[in-house]
Amino acid sequence: MAGSEIKLEDKLEKYWRRLFYLRPLAEPTGLDLSELEYFGVFSVRDPLAPDRRLWHIYSCTQPEIPELGNKIRQKYGKKNVWEIYRKSTYSAVGFRSIVRKHFSHLKWITNGNLLEAPAKSHYNDERVVRDVSDLYEREQRRLFDYIMVQHDWFKRYNDQKPPPRRH
Repeated sequence: MAGSEIKLEDKLEKYWRRLFYLRPLAEPTGLDLSELEYFGVFSVRDPLAPDRRLWHIYSCTQPEIPELGNKIRQKYGKKNVWEIYRKSTYSAVGFRSIVRKHFSHLKWITNGNLLEAPAKSHYNDERVVRDVSDLYEREQRRLFDYIMVQHDWFKRYNDQKPPPRRH
């Protein structure tokens, strides 16, 4: 990354410090990208049952993604698996449970990390990506709203003036 570009972690650090009225740091903090959690979806075509529509959801850190992809490709065949969605999240495991719950309410078969659409469903990769993206945006909005409520509470608490003293 070029020295003139501003890194994401530096922007976040600056924003958080401004948000909670903390002094800026003299030097930028380091963020280890290998510790970021990712949530993703692989589209899977089962060669033994081509009419089944399967998706494999995962949650792991960035260095684990290629290994996980290789495992899935070994199980279903290299040509039958492709990644259709990947996002970094605050809690990939928590988001995975949100996605599983959403699709189980749609009467899908959710077995471990596999999602299987019902036989007469009109779902395809685009609709799955759209649903997962909508869930992701809702989760991000929920986190943002929580932060803003905490920020408003903190501001109100600090803006209160003590009552005048009577002598």
